[in-house]
Amino acid sequence: MERNGHIFCTAVDLIQTRMKDLDINQAELALRCGAHAQTLSAILHGRRDIPVSLSIKLDAVLGFDPGTIAQAQTRDFVDAELQRIRMTDTQKKKKHILKKIKAAGGLWSYQGLPEHLDDDAIIEAALVHLELEDLPLLFQIWGKAHIKRVWKERLVSQGRRMNILNYILAVKFFDIHNPDNYLARYAN
Repeated sequence: MERNGHIFCTAVDLIQTRMKDLDINQAELALRCGAHAQTLSAILHGRRDIPVSLSIKLDAVLGFDPGTIAQAQTRDFVDAELQRIRMTDTQKKKKHILKKIKAAGGLWSYQGLPEHLDDDAIIEAALVHLELEDLPLLFQIWGKAHIKRVWKERLVSQGRRMNILNYILAVKFFDIHNPDNYLARYAN
């Protein structure tokens, strides 16, 4: 994992790498730290967090500065929480997009909001049904390359049927300077 130009390892990666460097197996490390082998195994397999008291012993046995493993584990906790927050945020944005699509007359065949609609289908429905000012929300969730791929595969490929919409999307969102040629090339 890289953050601000520095490479960080998870706490477990840190322990396992040093174990390899020192040629120490789990049983020997557990014995040197005064920990149960099952406890250390659960930690190394991600089933248990590392108690601070054990992390200090692990630091000493593995030759790390005191607090190294505890800090790595704290980074792991923070990263997991940030990922959870981003996932929740993304889910809320997707739900908001689905509500807007439904309100605009899309997804009419679904009773309420669809629970399990794949990302490409959401992007396609948004491109077809949403107002242009609502489309930047898509780019907050999916990258431009992903949205452009879906647009090319699902809308541009339909040819003349979607010409006006495709022309507008090409110019406004995908920075295509000669949309007539581009659309003719990728249609069908």
